Amino acid sequence: IEADADGDGTITSADARAAVERAGGNAKPLPGQYATTITLIEASIPGAPPEMAQMMGQAMNRTSEHCLTPEMAERGFEDSIKKGQSDACTIDSFSIDDGDVAMKMTCSEADMAEVSVDLNGTVTPTSSDMIMAMDGTIPQLGAMQMKMGFKQARIGECPG
Repeated sequence: IEADADGDGTITSADARAAVERAGGNAKPLPGQYATTITLIEASIPGAPPEMAQMMGQAMNRTSEHCLTPEMAERGFEDSIKKGQSDACTIDSFSIDDGDVAMKMTCSEADMAEVSVDLNGTVTPTSSDMIMAMDGTIPQLGAMQMKMGFKQARIGECPG
């Protein structure tokens, strides 16, 4: 299901939310306690000192838990989509089909040149497994490519 249903070449957060709604059951997670694991898969910054990639991996690799309330679960991907619609980023494409998600964004941060972001993976009502690939330029360092994994799994009911 492509998000640009009106074919105007622009994908707003409303277009993306409507695509998620049309996708049905797999697009919305169940409420509960979730464990999230973020992993730096690969980083290439040729102009940076070699230890910089190692420091990035240590800073980014982490597992955390959070409670997804019924209200948050009802919004599904809405919060993530809204982040993609900040002043710095625009959604270039977004599709969801039977739990497979693909999104491309272009971001122009003040401290970085333009960065292309590809997010691909799968979602179910109790888990998600996504890979985010970024390709851009860091001032004073040059080209940058980075790939990160995001896994989330429902581990039970929220405490208390």
